[in-house]
Amino acid sequence: MFNFFIAALVVALAPGPDNLFVLAQSAAHGARAGFSVICGLCTGICVQTVLLIVGVSALIAASPIAFFVLQCCGAAYLLYLAYKSFQVRAGVVKLDDGAGLPFRRLYLRGIIMNLTNPKAVLFALSFIPPAVDMSRDMSPTLQMVVLGAEFVTATFIVFGSIALLAGAVKKFMLNSPKANRNLNWFSGCVFIALAVLLFVV
Repeated sequence: MFNFFIAALVVALAPGPDNLFVLAQSAAHGARAGFSVICGLCTGICVQTVLLIVGVSALIAASPIAFFVLQCCGAAYLLYLAYKSFQVRAGVVKLDDGAGLPFRRLYLRGIIMNLTNPKAVLFALSFIPPAVDMSRDMSPTLQMVVLGAEFVTATFIVFGSIALLAGAVKKFMLNSPKANRNLNWFSGCVFIALAVLLFVV
């Protein structure tokens, strides 16, 4: 399963909705905010793994209506976050590294972002089951649990690095109202782009 872990690291590094979401949140609110979002995203991956094991993910992927509804929910939430980002007034930011936003709100953002992304459902179906080795003594269900845990670990490592780097940029620009305004607009544009990508990619 070490090969799967390496593959998971590569997948987490590839540009996608989740890591761009972490980048935008960390750049706008700091590394602490980024890690709060990461915890939510990782929780979402755990839920996705459970849904995969019990067969719900396959049902969603097989139902065009359910898939479309999930797309609409995800896009609507991302557009809401874009609106909130554009509404933030520029100003000098205190060195609180995301402390102004409660952990629970950011954590829920991460969960919602992951669970309303229909591409995450398809990815889970195409990435985890093929890695199950039926010749092992370990049951397929337990193997999927282990693979899901490996994917969570890889995601946390890569996304955590992104949050730290983006948070460092945020600290560097703390006393520049123009830079903070640009970061918020950057976040808003990323959210809009992600909403569009849910339908076109």
